[in-house]
Amino acid sequence: MPASPFDMEAGGEQLLKFRSLKSTIIGLFIPIIILFVLGTGMISFILASKQIRQIAFTGLKDTIAQTKSLLNDKLTAFVVELIAVENSSEWTAVMNRAGDPNAVMEPADYIFMNKSFDSYFDHYSMIDSILFYFNDGKASWFKRNSFGSPVQVSLDKYSRQLDDHRLSVIKWLNLHDDSELSAPQVVSAYVMFGKDREHTNGIFMFNLKSRFFTDILSNAKVSKNGYLCLISDDGFMSVKRVERKYEIDETELQKKLQEAAQTSGQISMKNAHGSNMLVIYDTLDINKWKMVAVLPEDELLDEVNAIKYVTIAVMFGIILVAVVLSNLIAHIITKPLTKLTRKVGLVEDGNLDIELKVANSNEIGVLSSSIQDLVYRIKDLLKEVKEEQELKRLSELAVLQSQIRPHFLYNTLFSIKQLCEMGNNREAGEMVTALSSFFRISISKGNERIPVSQEIEHIQNYLYIQQMRYGEDFSYEIEMDPDIMSCPIVKLTLQPLVENAIYHGMKQKRSKGFIRIWGYSSKQEVLIHVEDNGIGMPEEKLAAINESLRNGASNEGNLGFGIRNVHERLRLNYGPCYGLAYVHRSGGGIIVTVNIPLQSAEIE
Repeated sequence: MPASPFDMEAGGEQLLKFRSLKSTIIGLFIPIIILFVLGTGMISFILASKQIRQIAFTGLKDTIAQTKSLLNDKLTAFVVELIAVENSSEWTAVMNRAGDPNAVMEPADYIFMNKSFDSYFDHYSMIDSILFYFNDGKASWFKRNSFGSPVQVSLDKYSRQLDDHRLSVIKWLNLHDDSELSAPQVVSAYVMFGKDREHTNGIFMFNLKSRFFTDILSNAKVSKNGYLCLISDDGFMSVKRVERKYEIDETELQKKLQEAAQTSGQISMKNAHGSNMLVIYDTLDINKWKMVAVLPEDELLDEVNAIKYVTIAVMFGIILVAVVLSNLIAHIITKPLTKLTRKVGLVEDGNLDIELKVANSNEIGVLSSSIQDLVYRIKDLLKEVKEEQELKRLSELAVLQSQIRPHFLYNTLFSIKQLCEMGNNREAGEMVTALSSFFRISISKGNERIPVSQEIEHIQNYLYIQQMRYGEDFSYEIEMDPDIMSCPIVKLTLQPLVENAIYHGMKQKRSKGFIRIWGYSSKQEVLIHVEDNGIGMPEEKLAAINESLRNGASNEGNLGFGIRNVHERLRLNYGPCYGLAYVHRSGGGIIVTVNIPLQSAEIE
């Protein structure tokens, strides 16, 4: 159905939209501006963000390092004091008397322990309490604030927490409640005495106030929602309360830090609320605890994001100006071409009955005149091509029909004559009937395509005539699916294939020949096979034939004229996916397959 004026105009508008000179100018100019702006903006942003990021990370690492150094210095004093206990002659004398079953603890021993504890409290304000316990309490002293007294404690709970069997290693316990000593929220450092972890007989322990640690951790500036914490194998200490969306799973963080191979570094985690949290950590030298800074990643890069938004805004503004200017320039240049472009779009849609009238006498006018001449020439060429195609189709049919060799007609008539002389008038009549039907279907009123049923009738007549001539030299069988009998097929498709099977396949065969023709439909295609039990052909020749069929080669050394003609006519009518294919038959012989689309019975 011809396109309506509205459809043609819409087609012209669509062509103008996607292929206009205006879009070409914009498409060339704007990318250059965008690339320049994006390149400059991205380089500036990358350099600035890299510098800010470096400054932010350096500041955080300095904060962690300073806090770590402060804690190391403060806690080292207690390590020194614990080591000094083992090397002190006074404390050794007390432990020796406590360990001697014949010795009795004297008041002077308790006076010494109390004065020693007082000196610790005087020097270190962060001490919450001190414990000395030896030989099942024979010598023991616990002092908290200004009160001191002997106590009874269980050494098992402390020995179980040692990292190895050595007792000389100083053990640190993270923030905890020591209910046995009534010491809430303390950090403990202690050393145990004895042969090994299973055979301990004494302990010396400092309990440090939690406030000492919380003051140090809270005074460090991390970020608005960031904080410092101390993490060890046995605990987690943090002081700052943050919004729930910035809270982090302490157990998961503790596990990740325990698995970390480096003593310092950074990791990223996503908390339960979906916030990306940055964790920067270092390790205390004194007890191998992790000093950890936890903060939201977006807060660390607030300044980077600000620069990013400013850069994006500037780039967007420049690009917007570039787009406006490009449209203005393109409109000025392309306005005279708009009308001509619409007309050309109609020509592309197939409307050749248009008049291109442009008043301008400049280059656009010359172009319009040239296009008009081109349209006229296209119309003439289309007419010539149509006539040539029709002549080509008629000539192809004539060539194929000419392949019915004259000696076939002569031999058939001679066979009829012999039948008549022998008095076999019935057989002669049947042979004449078959010959007349053979030529009637070959002509088919000039139609190039006929139903499969007529093509099968045509080949039955041909086979009947050949069998009458050759007698019992060969037999044949035809099996066709009734569903494909009305499907149109190019006429005279099967006759050259059957002729090849008789003359080239079975004529050289000494035993009786057999030809089988069968067809069926599969996946919207019709497949018709012509099979013979002849002498076949070498593998190389079969491969060469199939290669010639696929590539459309015209090498007659591989393809006979009739086979090539059938194959090309099938491809011409149905497309390059269809045609002929050759395969070897199991037991000897060849199978030729005709492949055509499954179509409704629409015969010209």
